[in-house]
Amino acid sequence: MKELDVLLERWLERGWPAADARARRAFEWLLEQPDPDLADWLIGGARPVDAAHASLVDDIVRGGD
Repeated sequence: MKELDVLLERWLERGWPAADARARRAFEWLLEQPDPDLADWLIGGARPVDAAHASLVDDIVRGGD
């Protein structure tokens, strides 16, 4: 989905350089998830159960700043 690509690419540009190891692992995990789950989390307002993953989703939705 193009919308997901835009959100994830923006976080890579803005968030990845300053991300700690935990956030980077969470991002790598996120990339392995099915598109419908990603869409629910990044566009639909749902959040993953794991706190580190949910924190990353929140950061991606905010734009990685």
